[in-house]
Amino acid sequence: MQELQNIDERDNLSGLARSKSRIYETKTVHPKTVDDYLPKGWTEDKPNKKSVRLRKPKSLADRLEDRVWSLMYRLGFPLLSGERGAQLILNPKDEKSPKTQIDVVAIDEDVAVAIECKSAATFTKRPQFIEELAKHSQQRQRFAAAIRADFGADPKRQPVIAMFLQNVDLSDNDKARAKEAHVALFDEDDLGYYESLVGHLGPAAKYQFLADCLPGKSIPGLELHVPAVKSRMGGHNCFTFSISPDYLLKVSFVSHRSKGKASDVDTYQRMLTKARLNKIREYINDDGIFPTNIVINLEKGTVNFEKSPSRARSKPR
Repeated sequence: MQELQNIDERDNLSGLARSKSRIYETKTVHPKTVDDYLPKGWTEDKPNKKSVRLRKPKSLADRLEDRVWSLMYRLGFPLLSGERGAQLILNPKDEKSPKTQIDVVAIDEDVAVAIECKSAATFTKRPQFIEELAKHSQQRQRFAAAIRADFGADPKRQPVIAMFLQNVDLSDNDKARAKEAHVALFDEDDLGYYESLVGHLGPAAKYQFLADCLPGKSIPGLELHVPAVKSRMGGHNCFTFSISPDYLLKVSFVSHRSKGKASDVDTYQRMLTKARLNKIREYINDDGIFPTNIVINLEKGTVNFEKSPSRARSKPR
């Protein structure tokens, strides 16, 4: 029995992705029952031979959840929750165990992301936020255990607990509690930022999102040892080493000047455009190379440089 239910491969979810990308929902009914739905906000969309397709705007809560799910889909996560989220079994040893619903789940080989979405019609405080935060954060161990049971422990995926909020006015205490619980908080500006970013970078934008979810966090499976050459430049230590682009994407991010603001995305637009990326792809596929270095800044405590054993044993000349 799956401990985390309603999870499917991304390749099987193209139809659901189209549905979630719309701002309205549809329903097909018999022509004789159309009048029953009109008072409930439905309107006629398309008449068929033996049925009528109706439509109505999605609720604010559904629209937020669908936008977040669509973002995870566009970021390229290979495993995603299906319609109406995933169900986490609280006690897998009990066949009648209750389940808890998680709005959006996204899984790849390195991380497993559990997301709750909360919204309000107008910008307002949310008295129940601390209770919602506690409930979601307390699922971390059960969620991680279910991931290991259903998808294997090798590689060991890092669990990510996050919340996307719309029109929710959080106090400093709310934010502090979330930080203590290691729950990543994102608002509507953040969501719009990532939506714009994935439009320019494609699935590579996933690593920017994860950098914000796990600042300075070690992820099992992403530890790497590479030889490096030490030098000095401008009074600072510099290290030169080779690393694969695929791995570098997973452990690096672009520093934000104003996270979630249009100016930051505009910077990406100037540096990277789809047309430019396509030309770079064609160049590389044609056996092209870039004989230049990439300069990166290493955050303190994230990387250790040690003398190799052979170097440490050698005698100075």
